[in-house]
Amino acid sequence: MKRLVIAATAAVALLGGLLAAAPAAPAQAVGTTYYVDAAAGADTNSGTSESAPWKTLGKVNTLTPGPGTRILLKAGSTFTNQYLDLTGSGTASDPIVIGRYGTGAKPKIDFGNTAVGGEGFGVRVTNGSHWTISDLEITSGQHATSMRRNGILILGAGAGGGAFTGIRILNNDIHDVFGRDRRTGGINLHARQASATDPESTWDDVLIQGNTVDNVADTGIQTMTDAFLAGSSWTHMHDAFTNVVIRRNTVTRIHRDGILVRAGVGPLVEYNVTDRIGKYTDANTAVVTYLPAVSVVAAQWAYYTSGAVFQYNEASRTKRIDGDGQPWDFDVEVTDSVYQYNYSHDNEGGTLLMMDDTANNVFRYNISQNDLDRSGAAFSIPFGGGALAVYNNTFYRSAGQTGLLTTSNSAGVVTYTNNVFHNAASGAYAIGGGAVYSNNTFYGTNSSAAPHTGKLTSDPLLEAPGGATSIADAAAAYALGAGSPSRDSGTALGASGAAVASSSNGGVDFAGRLLYQGSGADRGAVEAAGAGAGAGAASVLASETFEAGGFGGWAAVSGSWTVGGAPGALRQSSLSGEAIASAGSASWTDYSVSARLAVATPDGNAGVLMRYADASNFLMLRLNLDTSALELYKRVAGTLTLVASQPVTVAPGQLVSLRADVRGSTVDGWVDGVRLISWTNPVTQLMAGKVGVRSAASAAVVDEVIVRG
Repeated sequence: MKRLVIAATAAVALLGGLLAAAPAAPAQAVGTTYYVDAAAGADTNSGTSESAPWKTLGKVNTLTPGPGTRILLKAGSTFTNQYLDLTGSGTASDPIVIGRYGTGAKPKIDFGNTAVGGEGFGVRVTNGSHWTISDLEITSGQHATSMRRNGILILGAGAGGGAFTGIRILNNDIHDVFGRDRRTGGINLHARQASATDPESTWDDVLIQGNTVDNVADTGIQTMTDAFLAGSSWTHMHDAFTNVVIRRNTVTRIHRDGILVRAGVGPLVEYNVTDRIGKYTDANTAVVTYLPAVSVVAAQWAYYTSGAVFQYNEASRTKRIDGDGQPWDFDVEVTDSVYQYNYSHDNEGGTLLMMDDTANNVFRYNISQNDLDRSGAAFSIPFGGGALAVYNNTFYRSAGQTGLLTTSNSAGVVTYTNNVFHNAASGAYAIGGGAVYSNNTFYGTNSSAAPHTGKLTSDPLLEAPGGATSIADAAAAYALGAGSPSRDSGTALGASGAAVASSSNGGVDFAGRLLYQGSGADRGAVEAAGAGAGAGAASVLASETFEAGGFGGWAAVSGSWTVGGAPGALRQSSLSGEAIASAGSASWTDYSVSARLAVATPDGNAGVLMRYADASNFLMLRLNLDTSALELYKRVAGTLTLVASQPVTVAPGQLVSLRADVRGSTVDGWVDGVRLISWTNPVTQLMAGKVGVRSAASAAVVDEVIVRG
C-alpha cells in the first residue's frame, strides 16, 4: 500500500460547495417519532403517527433532530431520487434513530444521480453524535456524472467539526454505489478539512455491524481523515478513531479495499466476510468512466493504527493488480496489532503483507488455503518494518504456487514459529532471507526451506487439507490427525501481559480450544485435544448475540434483566442489590467465555461468571469502575473473596471485550485481548458449572457472549 498523500485543493472546493448548499434548518425536533411512507404518505400530514405519515425524505431533511428523535421509514417503501441529509446530536441514553417500521422488505433509498454540493449519498449525518442508522437498503445505480458517492456518510466538516461519539450503523444493505475517488463507497466515516482553521473531527465509540456492502466503488467500509492530506495542519493521523468495532459485515465485489481502518486506536474487526476485493464491480465503464485508478488493494487492513485486533474473519478472492492483493495487511505505521483466528483462501497476492514503519505485530492461529503468491511470496515483507511474530498458522497450497513462502529484507525482524506449511503444488517453494525460523513443519516439495531448530518435513496428517469451504469448517479440515508428528512438538509460548508480544499465545487456538492441550505445544492453527482423529475441532458450547429479541437460553436469577436496544443486548437496570443471569450446563468444566460488556453506572461493577453452580458458588471476572480494576473473585458457600486484581481504566458505558479462561484450577482474565490476570486456586473447588453475568447495584450491558470448549 502507498502512503496516502492527496492534494487538498479539490477537497476544499468540494466542501465549500457542500456547506454553501446546505439549507438552514428550523428548531430542533426533540423526542418525536416521524413516520415516512413513500406510497401512502403526504408531506402535508403531521408525520408523527403511522396513520399520518410524510411521503418524502425531503420533508425529513427540513428537521434538525435532537435527543430521542426517531425517523422511521415504512417497510417496503422505495424513495427514488431522494436522500437523507441531517445534522444534530442525540445523547447516549436518547440517540437519534433512523430505521424502519412495519413488516416486509427494508425501505429502499435509491438516491440516483442526486447531489448536494456535488456529492451524492443515501444517508449523510454531518457533525453529529449519538446516531443509530439501521435496517435500510441504499443504492444509486450507474450514472455518467462523476462525483463522490457514498451509501452512508458520517461526516465531520467545517466550523461544526469536533469530537463526535456514539455512531451505530446496523443491518443495512448497500449496493451499486459508484464514486470517483477513494473517499467514496459503501460506509464512510470522514473527517473532512476545508481550511486550515477548521476544527479537526474525531470519533469515539463507533459500531458498524451486520451490514452488507456489495458492488461499490471505491471502498466497502472505511474510516478516513484529511489529516493525511498533503499540507494539512491536523494532527490526528494516528488517533482520529477510537473504540471502533466493525463486526459481522459482508463486503463483496469492491473496486478497491474491503474494510479499512485508518488513524485508529484499538479497533476490533471481527466476524466479517470479504470476497472479490479489487476491481470486481460490474460497473459499465462506458457509462461509469470515472472509476479511480487502482493499483494495490487488500481485503481487511489498517493504516496508521495501533492496537488493532482482526479476528474470526474470512477473506477470499482478493485481486492482485499491480501489487499487493492479500487478505491481511500490517500497513504503514501499524503497531501493536494482531491478526488471529482468521481464514483466507484464493487470494491472489498471498496471505500477509507487512509494510514499513510497523512494530510489535503478531500473526497467529490463522488458516490459509490456496492463497496464491503473485506478489512475490505468501508472506510478503517488502520494506523494513519492526518486529513481527508469525506463529501457529496453517498454510496449505495446491494451486501451482511456485514463489517464495516468505520474504523479508530486514534480518531478524520476522520470526516464524510452530507453523505448518503443507505444499501439495507441483512446484518447489522456498524461504526468503532475513527471517528467523524455529519448530516449523514444511511438508511437500520443501528442499529449499531454510534449516532450523526443530524443523519437520514429515506429513502433519491434516484431516482434510484443501477441504475447507468456509471459516465454519476450517478447524475440522486442518486439525492434526492421530499420530501427527506436529502434535506436541512445537515451542510453548507463554502468555504475557502484552497482547501482541512474541511470548504471548493468545490463550486459545483457531477453534477456541484452550492452550495447551497435550504434553506440549502443537504446530499449526488447531491444537489437538487428544489422541483420536478429528480431536482438533473444538466446539462452540454456546453463542448469543441477543439480536432475535429474546433471552436465547439465558435465565434471570436476580435483578432486572431485559433484552433490547440497538444492537440487541442483555441489559440490567436495577441499581440495588445483586443481579445475576446464567446460561449453559452445570457439567461444563474447562472452557473460555468471552463477552462485550459495559458498566453503565459510574463507580459501578459488572462481570462474567464461570463455573456457576448457584448464587452462592461461582467464579467471577469483573470490571470495577470504583477501584479502576479488573477483579477476580470466588464465591464459595456464599462467601465472596477477592483473589486477584489488576488496574484497568474503563469509562462508564464503554463496551470492552472481557474474556475468562478456566482450566483445572487456573483462571486467566483478559480485557480487550490483553491477559491481565492469571490465578491458580490452591484448593480444589468450583470445578464445573454454567456461565453467567453479574452486577451489584449497577446497570450493565452484555452482548456477543461466546463459550468455547
